[in-house]
Amino acid sequence: MYTTFNENMEKHRILLWNASADASIQPRLALYGYTPEKLQEGQKLWEQTNTYGQLQDKEKDEQKAATNKFNENWQQSISEIKRFKKLARLVFDNDPNAWNMLKLDSLNISKFADWYADTDLVYTNILEHEEWIISMQGFGYSKESITAMQSKLHNLKALQQTKQQEIGDAQQATDQKWNSYNQLKDFCYKLREIAKIEFENDPQLLEKLGILVRSNA
Repeated sequence: MYTTFNENMEKHRILLWNASADASIQPRLALYGYTPEKLQEGQKLWEQTNTYGQLQDKEKDEQKAATNKFNENWQQSISEIKRFKKLARLVFDNDPNAWNMLKLDSLNISKFADWYADTDLVYTNILEHEEWIISMQGFGYSKESITAMQSKLHNLKALQQTKQQEIGDAQQATDQKWNSYNQLKDFCYKLREIAKIEFENDPQLLEKLGILVRSNA
């Protein structure tokens, strides 16, 4: 039966802390090498895993927030450059030089890096040609508004970098969590199996350790 990470962590916590705290359990486990010091190692491993789990949750939330912010701003910038190009096609229909330098043939570019380079070049080129800006004024564009769109584009690059950084941080936290959890799982598996053997005839002690005792009835 599938159990969640948190359910498994709670199961391991009960095992480790009750094995250490119960005077009728701990001395008998010590015969197998599970001294108080050894059990403390398991508890520290649990605490480490729990910390990594909380860190992963935090990093995943930050990754999601950064991704959403990037996507929202990217979609806004896509809408802006598409509107600009569609109107520019009408204005520069008979001006092949402007048509070429403003990349008016490329309206839909899917890859961010390609789209960004294309869009940045469009804004740079029109800002270098005042006569083109004047031609676009009838559609509400000015040097200031185009400069603002390019600044927004440059900020989008920073958002994209932040998103990638958060993805990396989330992946690192995930790796740390599961590496630590696998060590904890191995530690608790061996302890649990030894407890089953040692307390085979003491089901109440097994239950204190969170080990389900099957009834023969």
